[in-house]
Amino acid sequence: MKPFVLLLSLLAVLLTSLPVHAQVLPAPTTIPGYTEGPISSITLQPDGSLIMTVIGVTVKVPVGTPVSSPTRSLTLRQLALRTRLPGRTQPGFIGGTALINGVVDVATGSFTATDMVVEPAENVLIGVVTQASPLRVLNSELALIADARIPFSMVNQFGFEITAPTIPVGTTAAANGYYAGAKFQTFLLELTGNFPLTNPNSQINIMRAQSRERTPNAARGDEVDMRGFYHARNGGVPTIQIFRVDGGVATLLGNATTIPDTDLPNFGVWNFRIDTPTTADPVLGTLPVRLRAVLVAPDLSRAVASIDPDLRP
Repeated sequence: MKPFVLLLSLLAVLLTSLPVHAQVLPAPTTIPGYTEGPISSITLQPDGSLIMTVIGVTVKVPVGTPVSSPTRSLTLRQLALRTRLPGRTQPGFIGGTALINGVVDVATGSFTATDMVVEPAENVLIGVVTQASPLRVLNSELALIADARIPFSMVNQFGFEITAPTIPVGTTAAANGYYAGAKFQTFLLELTGNFPLTNPNSQINIMRAQSRERTPNAARGDEVDMRGFYHARNGGVPTIQIFRVDGGVATLLGNATTIPDTDLPNFGVWNFRIDTPTTADPVLGTLPVRLRAVLVAPDLSRAVASIDPDLRP
């Protein structure tokens, strides 16, 4: 329910902050909406759109709506596919959970999705590997999902994809998935240790990014807060530059702080916090809606990651 509370808070702030004369303007025809809960139906329409029922709410899902499972983006046809996911008895994502942002038509009450995440269930195992073959965490047997709608991936403690032909008993592990068919159906396995990377080159990821508008633009900068992990291919501390991207134009905001890991010095954490420069520029004076992190390692190898930050009221 947390995102719903945040949306209501945002609506309250927007409405109460309007100047008095603006209160006489016509009422909005749509307002933000959010729903989270079990999926009871998914029906593919002739035009390729969907109609879903989630906790009793009828949800219109137009063609082009961004939809993802925990490990990949989905087409609407993949979301509607009724082939059973591994270990489950229900068709497709029926009985699973949807987290849906959308808009509500005030006149009719109809709810239209703008983006959503779907998953069969939200189950987690955190502990250690207790058996290597078959693989068990906390003595629960793992089945690694081989389904294009929610494919399995394995990462290290820094979030980079790894290969692990054998996983030693006692390895700290966290498994995400759902329990079905008497096994823990796993779509993401995180392991702590020095495992080979699937991509041995320098890499960077963004684990969190937020921005917040602070007005007036010519007097107060906007807040940008980011953090993530990095891998420097041949070691050493990389330089990480943060850019805002507006209409394809990148503007440097500054350099992130990098902190190498004490046990695995090729890896580390980075963070960035800034109030953007004050300006009356109509673009640069507004909060960033697209951010880019560019890593340059000591061996001059590079890596780039981009994200649309969460916008805080």
